[in-house]
Amino acid sequence: MVRGNRGFGRTPGALAFRPAEDYTPLAMRERRQVPRYIAGFSAVLTPHDTGAESEVAVEVISVRGCCVKGAGTPEAGRECRLAIPWQGKEIHTEAQVTWKDARGLAGLRFLNMDQESSETLRSLCATLRLQPLAPMSADVD
Repeated sequence: MVRGNRGFGRTPGALAFRPAEDYTPLAMRERRQVPRYIAGFSAVLTPHDTGAESEVAVEVISVRGCCVKGAGTPEAGRECRLAIPWQGKEIHTEAQVTWKDARGLAGLRFLNMDQESSETLRSLCATLRLQPLAPMSADVD
């Protein structure tokens, strides 16, 4: 006598599949949804709660946010305004600090940006070099 599922204890057609992301190499499981670019220019950051302007170095940038370094960066969760001068124009955006570390680096997520600033930011990013995916740690194969 022949059985449909060969005694594996499953009903026919109920095969268990692993999600596609389980087969994706670890280096490809990056959270990034948009490219990041190596920046290396300065910007003016103004926290909403103090209103005190400070110059920061933009280390990495994308169309959704950036990583900045400098004094005067608000704590994580706080909102601020970022102004980036570029080719006679200025990119203005509201941003939220999503993380901040002990070395003075902070991640900003862009919140509200007018159309002109958005287009200027895209033009700026097009002139920059892509940031490579972070190297995998030595203990991962």
